[in-house]
Amino acid sequence: MTQIQWGLDCYTGLPEVDRQHQQLFALINRLSDVKLRDPEMLEQTFAELRDYVRDHFALEEQLMAEANVDATHYVQHRAAHAGFVARLNQLWQNYSDRSEAAADQLLEFLTNWLRHHILHTDQSMALEIHTRMGSEAPHNMFSHF
Repeated sequence: MTQIQWGLDCYTGLPEVDRQHQQLFALINRLSDVKLRDPEMLEQTFAELRDYVRDHFALEEQLMAEANVDATHYVQHRAAHAGFVARLNQLWQNYSDRSEAAADQLLEFLTNWLRHHILHTDQSMALEIHTRMGSEAPHNMFSHF
């Protein structure tokens, strides 16, 4: 069962960020697929997701620093990342009882947060990076269609 689908609405125009977002969507979908059928695979996939998120957030923060984005934006974005990690860890602890409700809550959080974060926070970050780096902003990249 697919929980979340990556589409052009999620496109930032930052190739590595977009590639990693697609991988994050795949990991969330894998979590959904194994949530109650295979607890060992679920734990392995969750660990992979947690590590991948850490690396992905580090990439975004590095790109923002390299582009010298507005300090307020940078601080808010990092705080959003930290809040996500804290909530993710809390929800995983709640899942320790292996209940379907806890698994559903974890997946709902992942799906909603990631989609909202990409569509708002990351696209705002990308626009600022594109502007500061003098590259074409994502919303202009499809104007010829």
